[in-house]
Amino acid sequence: MSYKYDVSIMMPAIRTSQWLMMYGSLLNACIKNTWELVLVSPFDLPDNMKHFDNIKLIKDYGAPSRCAQLGALECEGEYLYHCVDDAIFLPDVIDNALAFHRAHCTNKDVINMRYREGAQFSGQTLPEGFWLAWFHDELRLPGIPQHYKISCHHFMRLDYFKEIGGWDCRYEYINHSLHDLMFRVQADGGRLYDSQTDATTCNHFIDKTGDHAPIYDAQTFFDKPQFDAIYAVPNAAATRIKIPLDNWTQQPEVWERRFKEDDSGKLPESYEELGYG
Repeated sequence: MSYKYDVSIMMPAIRTSQWLMMYGSLLNACIKNTWELVLVSPFDLPDNMKHFDNIKLIKDYGAPSRCAQLGALECEGEYLYHCVDDAIFLPDVIDNALAFHRAHCTNKDVINMRYREGAQFSGQTLPEGFWLAWFHDELRLPGIPQHYKISCHHFMRLDYFKEIGGWDCRYEYINHSLHDLMFRVQADGGRLYDSQTDATTCNHFIDKTGDHAPIYDAQTFFDKPQFDAIYAVPNAAATRIKIPLDNWTQQPEVWERRFKEDDSGKLPESYEELGYG
């Protein structure tokens, strides 16, 4: 099979003021291979980015998990790299990941693109154990084996992603969808390798600060109870390795936690109209 690009970097995205800096960092992260940036957002590309020919913008007001799945289906790369729009990519990391995967990995294997995060990009490298599921109290569930790893920003073959159905969009925010996909990969015999270095440094909002409140509420009160119920059962991932790839179509077209109509029935058309200051 032929691909238009070596790598598709894909992300749900609303923080338009961050995009040019993020795109610029990609120029140094992937020099030896071809790539596209796929953004799924209700907002237009800034004028200073419209001339780039390797950016694809998909308009959608859905929840982040729906947007991610929709974006992945529009990718044209051999590899899919899920990330976030407030990330700064570090030099050579995508070239290195692609070389490592081609040299050492099976079709099912995933590279966990390690990130660091902190307010105003102040985060430090996370401990090695952070990438083990049971490092996190909330993931110590009967259906999650102690040796399973996690990857929130993952680099994997797009054809295999599609084969097992991608992310489960029953979760509004993508955090639990990411964990679920990685557990299904491991139940299917795939292995997760940590990237050799940090791949990105990311900004970070905690709890309900900044623009994070809809994400906090979705994860805490809607997604987590569903996830906990599924993974309360031993071997949970092994019983549902493959899910329908079109599961995103079952989710609302507008994520009302984030996008609310004004008095005239109009949805916000820019990040500034969301009113986060």
